[in-house]
Amino acid sequence: MYSHKTNQTKAQIIDAFITILNTKDISKITISDITKEAKINRGTFYRHFDDKFDLINKKEDEILDQTKDILKKYLDDNVTSSSFNTYRTEVLSVLNNNSSFISAMIGENGDLTFETKILTEMYTFSQNNIKYFGIVIDHPTIEQEITLQFLTNGLLGVIKTWLQNTDISIEELSQIIDDIIEKGILNTISNSN
Repeated sequence: MYSHKTNQTKAQIIDAFITILNTKDISKITISDITKEAKINRGTFYRHFDDKFDLINKKEDEILDQTKDILKKYLDDNVTSSSFNTYRTEVLSVLNNNSSFISAMIGENGDLTFETKILTEMYTFSQNNIKYFGIVIDHPTIEQEITLQFLTNGLLGVIKTWLQNTDISIEELSQIIDDIIEKGILNTISNSN
């Protein structure tokens, strides 16, 4: 019971932070803003977090740890279509379940360091996308590195768009990503009419 209440209060604090971040620059958000929005007192806030940066770091770490755990679960040399699709679906589910926080943090009032952390995760995700298609890149050439960076930044753009457009299911998004990788950008765009 107590643990449920604790988790509920933490979620309430994080939700309040997200609400404020959608309208106010992260550097200008105060503990007072958060406690007022969450309808709690400062003591309750400090029981859960040291400051707003602790709140941010804990939530970011939670999301990134979940994606890393999924990667570890599916990381091996024998990637099958089924295991890769499950891996991708689980990663996209984590992102979807945390969409309000991620969207706020990579939005105009957010924190670029979180976007950098997400890009690092997307780079690993990109390497696994490529591995699924039978291409293993241990030591990329400059052309491969540029291509991986292009794919990584493109995936971040895809994720940003998807998180703002809830009409697209995880399965549909997976198919779009496959089409872009397999068929190329121009073929995917021209065949999407």
